[in-house]
Amino acid sequence: MKRFILGILIAGSLLVGSGQVAFASQTDNFTITKFDAEYSLGRDSENRSTLAAIWRITANFPPNQNRGIAPVFVKNYDGHPTSFSFQLVTDEHGTPLEHSWDDDELRIGNKNTYVNGEKTYVIKFTQRDVTKQYSNTGRDEFYWDVIGNEWRVPMENVRVSVKFDESLQTARTGEAFCYAGRQGSTNRCSVSGNKGEIITSMNRLDRQEGMTVAVGFNSGTFASYQETLAEKLIRIWLVVQIPATILAVMLIALLSWRYRRLFGRQAELKPTPPEYLPPKQASVLTSAYILRKYNALMIKGSAKAAQLLDLAVRHYIKLYEVKKASFWRSAQYEIEIVKDLKKLKPEESEIIQDMFGESMPEPGQRLNLKKLQNNWSYASRTRDDDNNLKNLVCDDYALCEQNTANKRTVQKWALGVCVVGVLLLSPMLLVVAAIVFVFSFGWSLTDEGLALRRYLAGLKMYIGVAEAERLQMLQSPEGAEKVKVDASDEKQLVKLYERVLPYAVLFGQEKEWSKQLGKYYEQVGEQPDWYNGQGAFNAAAFAAGMNSLSSTVSSASDYSSTSGGSTGGGFAGGGGGGGGGGGW
Repeated sequence: MKRFILGILIAGSLLVGSGQVAFASQTDNFTITKFDAEYSLGRDSENRSTLAAIWRITANFPPNQNRGIAPVFVKNYDGHPTSFSFQLVTDEHGTPLEHSWDDDELRIGNKNTYVNGEKTYVIKFTQRDVTKQYSNTGRDEFYWDVIGNEWRVPMENVRVSVKFDESLQTARTGEAFCYAGRQGSTNRCSVSGNKGEIITSMNRLDRQEGMTVAVGFNSGTFASYQETLAEKLIRIWLVVQIPATILAVMLIALLSWRYRRLFGRQAELKPTPPEYLPPKQASVLTSAYILRKYNALMIKGSAKAAQLLDLAVRHYIKLYEVKKASFWRSAQYEIEIVKDLKKLKPEESEIIQDMFGESMPEPGQRLNLKKLQNNWSYASRTRDDDNNLKNLVCDDYALCEQNTANKRTVQKWALGVCVVGVLLLSPMLLVVAAIVFVFSFGWSLTDEGLALRRYLAGLKMYIGVAEAERLQMLQSPEGAEKVKVDASDEKQLVKLYERVLPYAVLFGQEKEWSKQLGKYYEQVGEQPDWYNGQGAFNAAAFAAGMNSLSSTVSSASDYSSTSGGSTGGGFAGGGGGGGGGGGW
């Protein structure tokens, strides 16, 4: 039974796939009943090879399917253009036919009119520089895909002739060869004719089968392709862009590093002493802004989750785990307002007000955080949060400023990059110069901002060390002076660890920190009065709950943040020219 069901599924998928292919190639469901390709090879006054081509194509179309044929031309050879020049397209009587171009595809016919039955098309075009000297044969060769391998329709009665200018006939050497089949095929096709013309034919070519002829000439018969001045300049320019692009990438890295050192006052951070408590004058959101602006690598967690935890630890709100996490879903949380929020900083008030709605919630009000996910109303309320926080940090709290000296320094960098970009004609370097110029209007840390950044680096240092080392820090003279905590008193350690927990979340260190805090809760026989989890309290559950809470708040918040062939060694499709086509 299982094999039967599997067979049904496989068959169904194959039917769907074949249906898609059929649909995609519907306009190629016809046959070219005759293809007569006539080429004339010559030389111009500069001894450069020239080629004139006339294609006479007769196609048999089914009713109401096609507007006409759409041959695709290859206009380059051996890495250079062939001066392709389209002459005309007519029917067998010489009447011009409507046509249009889509890149290298010539669409013949009217888009509003279907063609039915047999229709003949005569296409004339010329090319230049269609020969090449091959080192393996020591000859100049006309090695050309006279029928390209990219035709998506089968062909019948294919005939190809190549006529040679009188001046070329004495220069021919060896016999002519023909190869037919798919790309890479070495199958030979017979060649007849004389010094002035060769003829080859095939009764049938299937889809993506073509024909290639190879004719040798004495070395030096044709002048090699010569680049125009414009092509030389373009080639030189392209070569220059490689080191210019590498230089641009290096400059971005270097200037980014220099910018952060200059505006973030990196050299003034050390020495960085350990800190044991949250900063007194700055909220979690303000701390996150300073770090994100000047040392983004320090932030590994959600600033909003950390801020909520901070409000909970300070007993402004209480957190409830209302549904435990399972294999299929994450945990669900509610927050309850515990006391009046009027004493909160503006950015702290805003995060709560955004969550609850337009007005500030009163004590006793509760909110399930799941309601904030994919909530357009919440997204609109948080849209201006980043800008409001920037204004508070830089204007009200004076933690950053626009420093004129720094601005001029960065603008000099931009000017230097711009000059190099102009000299190298490098768009990439000019873009880098523009970006650097824009960044010159950035904000630099004030002395107060630098002090906060240094303090946060010290706090992260303290959180990141092993527990035994943390206790040693607290017992040191410096630690004892900063924090009036008895390191042997586990109840005091609980309160200290609670206060630092939000920053452990911000720094992405909450897993280990929560685990240690949970152990202290068990040892003193207490539970956090600001957090209510599902089931009996234990350290592992508490740590998992803190991780889950961080993920939940993040998901709710993120929604709102916006060789030659003339000696017989060739193959089909190995020459120049070619192309293909089908219907449209």
